[in-house]
Amino acid sequence: MPKSNQIGFLVDELSASQLSFNLIKNINDYSENSHDDFVVFFENSTSSILNPNFSLMSLNEMWSFGGCLIATNMSTANSLRKCFAPKKKFFYVWDLEWTRRHGRDFEFSIQAFSDPSIELIARSKDHAKAIENYCNRKVKTIVRDFNIEKLVRIINE
Repeated sequence: MPKSNQIGFLVDELSASQLSFNLIKNINDYSENSHDDFVVFFENSTSSILNPNFSLMSLNEMWSFGGCLIATNMSTANSLRKCFAPKKKFFYVWDLEWTRRHGRDFEFSIQAFSDPSIELIARSKDHAKAIENYCNRKVKTIVRDFNIEKLVRIINE
């Protein structure tokens, strides 16, 4: 029997968005033939764009989660920085949100990227270059549109 993982994703919400659609669809598709256990932790409770075939929990439940956690925005990455429970921590930089902040809250923004215990994952080569220029840290790898199979491989490295 293949190795089973506990994998949690930290999101703002699951309402209609490209992030929500790709995340839910890809976890649902991948988990049909997998023994991995997926949980999505949300900051804000909303209706889901698709019916998830996995657990949904409030973000405050992540503190007792012993698997690997993957943040998807600066807010969830900053919450992940303070969490001691996960085996591994990743920040899948879905959006280059600091580019719209116009210098405000630089300390908040840069802390999301600078914690050495959190590995950075980008969506594209262009995103990786922008992330590395912004925070002076190397991106571990590139994963397009929540490719769950590739994310599971990265977690198992």
